[in-house]
Amino acid sequence: MKKVIISLLAIVLSSSALMAGNNILGILNVGGRIGIVSSSEQIPDTTDALKNAITAQGTGWTGTVFARVNIPKLPIYIQPELQYTNSQIKVPTLPSVDELLGGKTESEEVVTNTYIDLPVLVGAEIGLGGLASVRINAGPVVNIANNKGFKDLKEEDFLNAWDRLKEDPTITWTAGIGIKVLSLIAEVRYNGNFKGGKVDAENLQESIDPNRTSWNLSLGVMF
Repeated sequence: MKKVIISLLAIVLSSSALMAGNNILGILNVGGRIGIVSSSEQIPDTTDALKNAITAQGTGWTGTVFARVNIPKLPIYIQPELQYTNSQIKVPTLPSVDELLGGKTESEEVVTNTYIDLPVLVGAEIGLGGLASVRINAGPVVNIANNKGFKDLKEEDFLNAWDRLKEDPTITWTAGIGIKVLSLIAEVRYNGNFKGGKVDAENLQESIDPNRTSWNLSLGVMF
């Protein structure tokens, strides 16, 4: 009987700890994040690896706005996001006549790629007292538009994305872990491809697309 009581007490305490981060947030929260996105397939674990990832071809920046719906009495939340990604790569081009006459046989140009995606995440949050919490989340990512900014989005972009999904599904996925202290959040995510897409070092321009495998590190705020 004593063991049963101790076990029940442990379950209650564990549940309280899990719900602590959710109960203080209310039902709905909104926020935003900004960070880097790297075409590197490995999350760096050393300072040198981080420097190499930041300077690698295809590395860019990402900005996200999100709304979070907390499930009452549970440490679970649903978080739809609107994510903008901007990356630049150098691609080989044919040299101009002047460059050929000057003896230059190789040339390159910088190509900018932008994407707007819609991740829909399901996550759990573990409270670390009243001021901090740790979270994990994962979910599918739908590509909405390419080479556009938020201000250029129109209703048909979302409708066209739905039509594309019905014809040729291109859903990718993302999973991450983060920490929240007061209103500040930090998160690292890995972005995967159900079709096993890889970054092709010999054909970077075709590799830098919404289906690539990558990771991103971001900082933000949530209210």
